[in-house]
Amino acid sequence: MEHHGPIIFIDDDEDDQLLLKPILEEIAPSSPVLFFENGQQAVEYLKGTDQRPFLIISEVSLHIMNGLELRRLIEQDAALRKRAIPFIFFTHPIDKELVEEAYELTIQGFFEKRQNLAEMRRQLQAIVDYWSNCLHPNRFTN
Repeated sequence: MEHHGPIIFIDDDEDDQLLLKPILEEIAPSSPVLFFENGQQAVEYLKGTDQRPFLIISEVSLHIMNGLELRRLIEQDAALRKRAIPFIFFTHPIDKELVEEAYELTIQGFFEKRQNLAEMRRQLQAIVDYWSNCLHPNRFTN
């Protein structure tokens, strides 16, 4: 997997962006953190770059294009799907139906965003650690 590719973080809450960016920069210092406020911005970036993102971490509730719509679009677009970018939901609030719908879209993880900053850091650390060590199609550069 591309360990130095950017982490795409999609969240329209500026407070969350300000809180989580330094945590991610510390956890994954070789991966720039790119924030987008909605799925449409993320799609435009993904379609316009040759970079191989390390991860996509998305809130579900977003304006313009929500996280579920974003994941559905990625799955339906052959070029984006082939890039095999790990897609994680990091969101609040959650319910059983939301989690079930998300997993029907073949996501790679669903985490309930905690209210405590230390707990959010542990969650993000676990996500980055897992994908840093996971054997995945993006691990192979050829």
